[in-house]
Amino acid sequence: MTLSVRAIVVLLACLSASSAAEGACDVTIKFNSVAVEAQSQNWLEQELQKAATKVCGWWGDTYSGPLTIDIPQDDGPSLALVPAWRGNRGHMIFPGPTVRRRASATIHEVVHVFAPNANRFLAEGLAVYAHEHLGGPRAYPNFGQALHAAAGPHAQQADIAALDHQATPAMLDQKAYLVGGSLVRFLIERHGLAKFRQLYAMTPLVPGQRNAGSPARWQQVYGVTLDELATAWRVQVAQGI
Repeated sequence: MTLSVRAIVVLLACLSASSAAEGACDVTIKFNSVAVEAQSQNWLEQELQKAATKVCGWWGDTYSGPLTIDIPQDDGPSLALVPAWRGNRGHMIFPGPTVRRRASATIHEVVHVFAPNANRFLAEGLAVYAHEHLGGPRAYPNFGQALHAAAGPHAQQADIAALDHQATPAMLDQKAYLVGGSLVRFLIERHGLAKFRQLYAMTPLVPGQRNAGSPARWQQVYGVTLDELATAWRVQVAQGI
C-alpha cells in the first residue's frame, strides 16, 4: 500500500470513528413549557445540543435518554441535579430571564445529567469546571472569569472538609461553587481525570438517598488526605496559575 493510499485509509477510518462517536452522543431535546420567545428557545436548544456533544465526548456516553426542558417565566437557579435526585434524570430547568440574556449554564447542567453525584460539592465542582473547560456561555457562578481567579478570594476561608460532607440535594452558595470548580480543576489538571473519576464513582447518585461519602476515600485514591490536597490547591490558586 502506498503512502498516499494508506493516508486516505487512515483518514477515512478516523472520520468513520468520529461520526460513530458523534452519533452515540446524540440526544433528543423536548420542551415541556416555554415562557420565552422562539428566538431564545432556539438559542437554548442549539446550546444544549452542543453541550451534550461536548460533555459526551469528554466524559463519555453515560446518558441515552432525552433532555426534557422547562423554561419558567420567573428568575431563579438552573436545575438538573436536584431533579435527578428526585428520580427525574434528564429533566432540566432554565429560567426565562437567564435564557433571554444568553447566560444559561448549559454545559454545567448537562454534566449533571451525564454525571450526577451524591456528593453535592463534587457534583457542582465538576459541572462548574466542565463549563469552563468545554467553553460554555458566560454563566453563573464565575460568568467567564477564570476559576482560580474567581475562587482566590475565598480559598483561605473555605472549609473544604465541611463542604465535602454536603450530600445532594444540600444547597451550596456561590462561593462554594467557585471553590468546588477551582478544586476540581486542580485535581484533574494535577492528578488526571482518571483519578478524579475513581473518586467520583465512590459516591454514585441514588434517587432519594443522601451519601456524601467517607473522608477516607481521598487517601485511598490520591494517597494523601483531603486537607493535604486542599493545601496544595491553595498554593496554586495563590500563585494565580
